[in-house]
Amino acid sequence: MIVDPRDVCPGEGPEKVARALAQFSVDEVQGDAAFDEGYRALDAVFGPKGELERREVLSAWFAGQKTDPAAPIVATYHMLLARGVDGDGRLAGVRDCYVTLDRAARRCVVLLSHALVLPAFRRTGLAALLRAAPVALARRAIAEAGLGGGPGAGGDGGDGVEVMLAAEMEAVDPDDRDTVVRLIAYGRAGFAIIPPAVLPYAQPDFRDIAALGVTPVPLPLLAVVRQVGEEERDDIPRARAESFLRHYQTAHAAEVSPGELAPIRENALARLAAFAGERVPLVRIPQGPAEIAGFAPLLRSVVMPLYPPAWRGKAPLDAPERELERLVAAWSTGEAG
Repeated sequence: MIVDPRDVCPGEGPEKVARALAQFSVDEVQGDAAFDEGYRALDAVFGPKGELERREVLSAWFAGQKTDPAAPIVATYHMLLARGVDGDGRLAGVRDCYVTLDRAARRCVVLLSHALVLPAFRRTGLAALLRAAPVALARRAIAEAGLGGGPGAGGDGGDGVEVMLAAEMEAVDPDDRDTVVRLIAYGRAGFAIIPPAVLPYAQPDFRDIAALGVTPVPLPLLAVVRQVGEEERDDIPRARAESFLRHYQTAHAAEVSPGELAPIRENALARLAAFAGERVPLVRIPQGPAEIAGFAPLLRSVVMPLYPPAWRGKAPLDAPERELERLVAAWSTGEAG
């Protein structure tokens, strides 16, 4: 079991987490057969949406072929499989991620890619384990680099090494309930959001641009972070906020040309440069329907104008106040899972 119970935030629900720890094992994939099993499960869900890299790309990462040990930021790919500990040990969930380590800055950022809980195992607490498990991968990377032990108080991985979990999420769409449910779950897990007005992050276009003969269109996304050991703080150091972009782009550079990454970087860093101060106030993620109005700064109508028009998608933008009214009305009854 790779999950350390101490890495699971209290907001996940201690009793549910305890039951999940007794019911499931979460272990890192070591061989090709296990990798194929995990990839097939991810592909069945994320493949049709165009949200999963091609098998050959992730297979090369898994084999270490895309990792440069001498790079300023070293990136490695990892996949975790969750199985039931009773019965036949069938697959229950999958998590994959990139562990990126900047030795000079003494900073480890885990880039969370996909998390999947198979339908039969939802609402069991397994999702909480998959959200916390990457902390152990960061701890190991730090130790193997000779920089210290595991994450401790103060958001560090031992001897002053920072540890941050990073996730890319869609802006809140009042007409897409899942955009809210996902954020609430991560908010309960100790994550917060770097204000898009300060760091308007975007994911590159992963399509085969040359084969399609099209212009790449980056995808605007929210920068969602958990500062390990510092989950209660209401801000993030400027350099750590910038590392969200730089560590993601380190991983993306293995597949995307510098010319495609540059506009994304320039758009984001121009706004960060205009921000006065060394600590950026974070946007706290609402914990449930009673706090739904707190999503106002994360609405699609507020976030998309921070990007070039070509990146905003085809759906028209409503006025922020009308979007907020629709969101509040949609969540006036019911609870998030």
